[in-house]
Amino acid sequence: MFSWRILLLIVYASSITDGALRIVPIYATFNVAEGDSASVTCTNLNSQTGEQPQWINPYSQPIGTYGGGGSLDMYVVHSTDAATAQKVTRLQINNIIESWEGGYDCQANGDAESININVFKQVSFPYEAAEKQQVLIYHEAGNLDCTMEGDPDTIVDWLGPNGPILNGGRFLITPMYGLTIDNVTLDDEGDYICQGTVPNVGASKNLRIFADVQVKPRISYPPINKNATEGTSAFFTCEAIGEPQPEYTWFDGTVELNDGVKYIVQEEGRRLMITDLQEDDEKRYTCHVENEAGFDRRDGELTVDIPPTPTRAVTLEREEGQTVQFFCDIQRGDQEHLVLQWKRFEKWLPMGVQVDSRITIQDESGSGTGNPGSISLTIDGIHRGDEGPYTCFARNNGGYAAVDSMLNVRYAPIINLDYTPGKVYSWVGRQINMTCHWYGFPIPSVRWYVNSQPLYGTVGDVAGNATIYDFRNGSSTLYVDTGVNDFLPYQCQGRNKYGNALHRIQFERAYTMKKPRNIQALETTSTTIKVTFDDPVEVGADYPEYLRILGYVVAYGVFGQPNQQYQEFQDLCQPTEFQCGRLCVEKERRCDGLMDCLDNSDEINCNPDDDCPGGFKCPVRDGGVNPCIPLAYVCDKYSDCVDGADESEESCNSFYRPMIADVIVTGLRPDRIYQFRVAVINQVGWGEWSVNQTERTLDFGPPGESQIFEREPDRDTMYEIVWIEPYDDGGSPINAYEIVYSQVSGPDVNEIGLDPVKIPADKDSDTAPIHRYLLTNLKPGTYYYLELYAESTYGKSAPTTLNFRMKGGAPIQPVTDTPIGPGLRIGELPISAFIGILVGGFFILLLFIDCLCYCTNRCGLTMCICVHMCGKESPEEEEMQQAVEYGRAASSIGERMKMERLAEVETEINYLEYPRDGASSQYQSLPASQFADDRWKMPTHATYEADRLMQGNDLALADLPTVHPIYGDIASPSAIAPSIASSYRSYPTYANTEGLYGEPNRSYRNEKAELERDLNAIFS
Repeated sequence: MFSWRILLLIVYASSITDGALRIVPIYATFNVAEGDSASVTCTNLNSQTGEQPQWINPYSQPIGTYGGGGSLDMYVVHSTDAATAQKVTRLQINNIIESWEGGYDCQANGDAESININVFKQVSFPYEAAEKQQVLIYHEAGNLDCTMEGDPDTIVDWLGPNGPILNGGRFLITPMYGLTIDNVTLDDEGDYICQGTVPNVGASKNLRIFADVQVKPRISYPPINKNATEGTSAFFTCEAIGEPQPEYTWFDGTVELNDGVKYIVQEEGRRLMITDLQEDDEKRYTCHVENEAGFDRRDGELTVDIPPTPTRAVTLEREEGQTVQFFCDIQRGDQEHLVLQWKRFEKWLPMGVQVDSRITIQDESGSGTGNPGSISLTIDGIHRGDEGPYTCFARNNGGYAAVDSMLNVRYAPIINLDYTPGKVYSWVGRQINMTCHWYGFPIPSVRWYVNSQPLYGTVGDVAGNATIYDFRNGSSTLYVDTGVNDFLPYQCQGRNKYGNALHRIQFERAYTMKKPRNIQALETTSTTIKVTFDDPVEVGADYPEYLRILGYVVAYGVFGQPNQQYQEFQDLCQPTEFQCGRLCVEKERRCDGLMDCLDNSDEINCNPDDDCPGGFKCPVRDGGVNPCIPLAYVCDKYSDCVDGADESEESCNSFYRPMIADVIVTGLRPDRIYQFRVAVINQVGWGEWSVNQTERTLDFGPPGESQIFEREPDRDTMYEIVWIEPYDDGGSPINAYEIVYSQVSGPDVNEIGLDPVKIPADKDSDTAPIHRYLLTNLKPGTYYYLELYAESTYGKSAPTTLNFRMKGGAPIQPVTDTPIGPGLRIGELPISAFIGILVGGFFILLLFIDCLCYCTNRCGLTMCICVHMCGKESPEEEEMQQAVEYGRAASSIGERMKMERLAEVETEINYLEYPRDGASSQYQSLPASQFADDRWKMPTHATYEADRLMQGNDLALADLPTVHPIYGDIASPSAIAPSIASSYRSYPTYANTEGLYGEPNRSYRNEKAELERDLNAIFS
């Protein structure tokens, strides 16, 4: 459609085609901005007799050439068209001013044509640099200034982040071209365009303004009043919201807190820590937050609690039967919330008279005898059991404190039987120590006597081999290097000024054990004899002079030969250890899931309620547990079990016997008669020998059985076999071991299965009793059965067996040779059976092929039966029906997708008309009218798609997925230029907008929404 202006120009041009003069441009009025230039030509169309055209100004004065009557800014230039010989005169006007507007005439050969030059004042922004970025305050009315100069008829239009802005509601365009926004919100932040237009000439110019919405600080989490104890630290926390992010300052009244040691500011000012609190730190502290939009401040009060400080702690001495009184005063600290109490060891003493009427506690505040915050403790008729500390415990809001007052009761010495023995045992050549410990105040001094004769200094005048060490706590120890004549009664005497007492210690001689009874050989092999016997009669608590049995010694030799050998069997482990074979391990490692003993005995029978290896189990539970105590605690005169069972006669008798079973004498020679005897070992040494016994060893033969350590596998496919060599080697050294193993079906299978594996397992060394072999390539979760043989010159030993399961998955069943059926074999079937099998297989194959044809191509015998006998539709009919339904669905889908695509294209057109990123759009500097016209000149796929859809062109269903994206051939806004906002926002929050008409990104929206909620909560 042609513009009406173009139509007028055509009419005007046609009306002058017959004239002799032609003016270019052909506009009736030529609009020129003040200060700009204009050029107009006039051509005399008569080439034969035409004269040079002449220009006349609005004041009817001819305009001369440059330097020939014309001025520097207004002159004419004469020329002749070389092709037509027509005369041409060009009028040039520079730096045009308002007084030069009006009609300009061109005259030649008596003809005249005119053109009107209209001079207008162009729009300008004198404060453009200062007004490009302005600030709005959230929740208040704000102004955006747009200082504009130009033609008096200039009008202003405003465009905001959400499109054109019209007067009304929250927006008001002021007479001075500014914009007033009422009740500013966060959505008002963004790019604005102030556009000035001279309506008569259509000239327009715009200024892009970024409006930064700032939020005055509001303290959302003010400092909370705090109580803290003197000498500690206190914290105040202050949280504020605002935009830009406010800065935090802390004040003590009106003084800013700058001491970096006393006052530590953390977390960018949000947290104030006051260190080493003192009483004068109790005051109000102010959190001041401020940004460009304003400030806010809130206070928090600190209360410093002073812990109590008790005084008047004393040490008093009294004699038994007297009265004593203690006071407890509080010298410093909060007394309003003060609690005072007396405490005796772990027992609290309540206010008032105690149960035995001897102890009285009362409040002494204001009574004249005590200070404010004072209590007293009075004890009548004191005795030595009252001796010791009495604690005054004070507590208030600042904490607590305690101070001890000490009472010493004067009384005569009393022996402490818990640390002083009544009888000791030793033997000649052994040093023995005896200790006496006395109670009494003043602390008693100690003297020693032997046979009622005093011992002086460090060398006894009577015994001659005694040394005395005295201690300051009423204890004294006497060391005696025991001789034959030292087994005498000793006395220790404790004395102070209130009396003295004497304690007797009987020093008895200990003896070696009597001979054992009923010795005999229990079991014999080629190289070992197992010996059994009974302990001597003189064992137990009735015979303490024989001490405890530590073990046994066996003397043996070939009958008739003078040489003898000895083997000792002792329990050498400490009371805190567990003995297994020849090893001692800590009891804590008993039943911990790891093998520490070579025979794995530390992990066998692990039941703490029923088992107490290497110790004594108390029969009565103590706190739900049967405690195990070391054997050394049994029969030591102190009850360790709750019922005293460790000190009973039965326990004492068992204590004197070792935890050793029958002894095995090893290293003998085959087919020899051996003579042997046994003696009992105690701390004194070997005891009396038993009567001699004889036994013949067996002849040469295979080795005895080895002992395998049962262990859980620690890997899925490998298992290490660990064993100890047999006691009996059959008279010949063991030169090899053989392991046979196979997979079995379960834990109770004790025989080799299919495909056994035999492997030689050599000794680690000639002297090592422990041997190892690693089985590999085992199956996880599978049971295995194993037999171990020891081999010597005289053959193999009986097997030592082991059944174990590997770690990992479910057990894998072993391969079996059991037949599938009772005696059925293919070779045993008759010919008729084979024929029946072949025929049946053929029919099964035909049925399978027919079913396959029916499922894939809808053909075959089954399909024929379904169509002709059961009334089912044929495949052709089904395909025809599906095609009809598919066509309907395709038509419906195509219409729906076409409408969806049309909506997308309209969205793209809107994008092109109002670009999302004002800083990146190539049309941002164009006037609105040109912007609206030129958007259709873009050769984008979007406009092409819009034309197709608006004209009703249908898209094929198969082509719909290939439709181009919304942007078409143009680049996305972010690819053209960066956002204007990023050039002057130094803080991150709310700065990542996308331009003039764009939607803020999701994270920006979320942040704005959270801030909006907080602000609404505050302003509401």
